[in-house]
Formats: sequence, C-alpha cells, structure tokens
Amino acid sequence: MNVARAELLQVPLSKVVSLPVSSPMVHGVGVQRRALDEVAKLEALLRDVSDVSSLSAELIERAIKENLWYHVTPFRSALIRALELPVSARILEVGCGAGALTRYLGERGFQVVALETSEELSECARLRCKDLPNVEIVTGFLEQVVDDQKFDFVLCVDPVFVESEFFDPGLQLLTLARRVLKATGSLILSVGNPLHSPGGAHVEPSQSHVRGRGAPLEALKQSLGSAGFVHFENYLAFPHHAAPQLLVDAQQARVDRVAWLALIKELYSASELAEGEFDSWWRGIYNEGLESSLAPGWLIVAHAHHVHSVVWSGQPVKQFVVTSEEGVVQESHKVHGVGVHPLAIAKHELLAAIQSSAKPALNSVRDYKESLVTADKKIDELAFKESIAREQFRDAQEALVRAEDRHTTEIYSEQESRRVREAELGLVLKQYHAVGAICHDMREEGRKLKDMLEELRRRYVASEEWGSALAKRIVETETELAQARSSRAFRLAQRIKKFFKKTPSRDIALEKSKRRVEE
Repeated sequence: MNVARAELLQVPLSKVVSLPVSSPMVHGVGVQRRALDEVAKLEALLRDVSDVSSLSAELIERAIKENLWYHVTPFRSALIRALELPVSARILEVGCGAGALTRYLGERGFQVVALETSEELSECARLRCKDLPNVEIVTGFLEQVVDDQKFDFVLCVDPVFVESEFFDPGLQLLTLARRVLKATGSLILSVGNPLHSPGGAHVEPSQSHVRGRGAPLEALKQSLGSAGFVHFENYLAFPHHAAPQLLVDAQQARVDRVAWLALIKELYSASELAEGEFDSWWRGIYNEGLESSLAPGWLIVAHAHHVHSVVWSGQPVKQFVVTSEEGVVQESHKVHGVGVHPLAIAKHELLAAIQSSAKPALNSVRDYKESLVTADKKIDELAFKESIAREQFRDAQEALVRAEDRHTTEIYSEQESRRVREAELGLVLKQYHAVGAICHDMREEGRKLKDMLEELRRRYVASEEWGSALAKRIVETETELAQARSSRAFRLAQRIKKFFKKTPSRDIALEKSKRRVEE
C-alpha cells in the first residue's frame, strides 16, 4: 500500500499530544478524574479571587501558577476584538466553558445567553459573570433553546466533531444554529485544524483539558452551505484557534504582501528546528498558497444573508499583545501592514509569565522521530487492513458475477415487458394528443362564442341606452304638446276649424257660381 509518510506526520505548529481513539487515557477514568479536578480547582480559584474581570491581574497570576491559563487567557477575546459587532446585538454562545469569552462579551455590553452542557463548567461561568446582569448562563444543549428565541449572532468556540462527522462535520450543530439566528444573523465559529491533532482527541494548553478533534476547512464550508448559510469568510488563527495571538485575512494579506510570516516566526521562536528550516518550510507554504489549509485553526464568519453585518476592518493582519498599560505598544510589535491590539494588564511583572504561558512550543526532533515510528506502525496496520479489504472485495466480485448470471433471464424478460409497456404507452400518448387537439378546438370555439356574447352584450347595452333616450324624448314631446294645446292660439285655431266645418267656404260658392255662368 503506497501511503506517503508526510500525510501521517504531525504538522509542527502547536504542542499537541496525539492520542489514539482506543487509548485508555481518553476513555479511562484517569483523564476524567484529572478534568474534574481541574474544574474543581478553577471553581475554587474563581470563588477565592476578588476580581474576575477579563483582564484581572489577580486571576491571571493565580491561573498561571495553578496551570489554568487556558480557562482565563485574555487572548480568547481576540476572536471578537477582530470583528465589529453592534453593541445592541443579542448573542448566543454555544459551549461557553468556564466563561472566559462570555465575561468579555458581557463587559462589552452585549446581551448574552451562554450554553454549557457541563454542570461544573456552568457554575464556573456563573462565578465569572456574577456581576453582569446582561449575561445569562444556561446548562443544556442547543436543541433545548426555544424556537421563538432569535439571536443576532451565534458564537461557537472549539466545537467537538467526532470522527463519524469527518466528511460532514457539525451539520446538526450548524443547522440548529441557523434556526435560532435572525434573518440578518451570522454565525461566528472558531475551529481547529485536525492536521494538528491527528488522533481522536488532543490536549489543550492546560495539558489536561481533553477535547474532540477539529474539522477540515473544505468540509466545514460544505456543511455551512448545507445548513443554509449563503456566504462565509475564514481567517487564519495563530498559534491556537481558541486563543489566537494573530488573526490573518489571508486574501488581503497576500495582496498587500504584509510581513505576517515574521510574526509567525516570532510566535514559534522556541522551536528546536533550525532557523533556516523553519523559514523555508513556511515560505514554501506561503508561496504555494497553502496557509489556509495548514493554519492551526480558523475563525469562520458565516452569514445567513447576503448583506454582511459583521465587518473585518483595518489591517489584514491583527496581532494581540499583552501590555502593562492601556495603549502602550512596544516598537518591536509594530510591523507594516499589521494592526496591533493591546491587552492591558495592571501588573508589569506578569508580562513575562503571560508571554511564556501563551507562547507555543513546536515539536522537537525527538517528537518527529516518534511520530515517524508511529506512522510506520500505522502504515503496517493500514496495509493489513487493505489486504483484508481486498479479499472481501474479491469475494464480493464473485458474488456479483453469480448474481448477474442468475438474473440475466429475468432482466431480458423484464426488457421485453418494458417494450410492450412502452408501445401501449405510445398508443395512449397518441390518444392523449388527439383528445388534446379536440380540447384545443373546443377552447377556440368557446373563445369565439365568448366574443359573440360580448358583442351582443355591448349592443344590448347600447340599445338600452337608446331606448332610455327615446322614452325621455317622448315625455318631453308630450309635455310640449300639452303646453301647446293649452295656449290661446291653439284654442283660436280650433274655433276657426269648427266654424269652417259648419259654414261652406266662399271659395266653394264662387266656384259653383262660375260654373253656372259658363254653362
């Protein structure tokens, strides 16, 4: 079996512990007990400190000493600081954990509903946001959110995708998130690259917080489209997708040719790899345009609409730096084309501890050798599985040939019967077309009759109007006649007429006298 070893090696971008799916460390009681102990320590810490704000020096100092940095890191807020969200927005945070990002959202003034499935982590989130009335912590799953609740944004940081969802990761989660969004809402998703955790699970920076694997970028895009999101953008997150110190808009960065590769080199300055080897490796990735696929993780903004309400403004590369005073940024952080965002901590002596806690360590050469041995073992296992699969495939082919021989006669008879059915169907179609032609002629006749009826109706209306006018004229004439009969001239004419009826006319008498003279 020809399998490239590079495909099975761990990509050297973050300090990750690869654990096989069947490892007892993942499913055993040991990891569960350590995780519960870590949450118990975190809850005790949150109850003990007086300042639980997102940039609390007291909380950060205690968390670094007790190895709880992952749960309180101020770099978690970089996922929201890089975007421009309206202050009046209503946000649903799915999987809020101990409330590191929830606290920042509440301080910004957003209306936040935070979901967490763990009772212990929910209690930690409530302690973290106890003085924020605009934050509501709910213990439960996204399926339990009431359908009539609609949000402007749904925020999901580091969701867990199981291996069965590799080709369609998180489709159910994304579909539910789309359902609770408003028509103009957007989904903000922070996802890790599975190339940095090739096992079934990985350990977070706290070294005991076990989570599920991430998902490939292209598979995520396909799932977002299937869930109903019409447009989305992705930004590269370094060195960790859930607490990034560097966010890059890869397309704009490539156009502007900014020096963000130097910042990546600075983040991974603790690597045991040779300097030239690191430079050639990342420059090769940059020149081939592979940085989007090989980044440690992505910040994905998916829109349920074509009009974007979330804007990535400013420089294409955004770096987040912890400083001792608000707005004070060292000159070493100022790179052309890079927007620097300071995170102010009150105590100056905490800066070195924060930098050492936040700085990732690349895999050493020893880790690569161990990964190579593990890859060789996996290749042998895959070769053995391939031989078994080939034998099963050969048996399946033989069974298929036997099935084809057994059903050849049935297929031929089915073809003959199909021809007969097609001939009958052709006859029915001819009759159908003939009936259709008759119906067409009848429709034409009906249209003509309709036109005739319209003409008759029009004439009838005209005759009705003419009859009304004639009746009106008759009434007027009768009125005029009655007036004429009642006049003096008419009465005098009637008297003269009566007179001539009684007395012979003089003209008639004269005519008779003339006749007598002539005779």
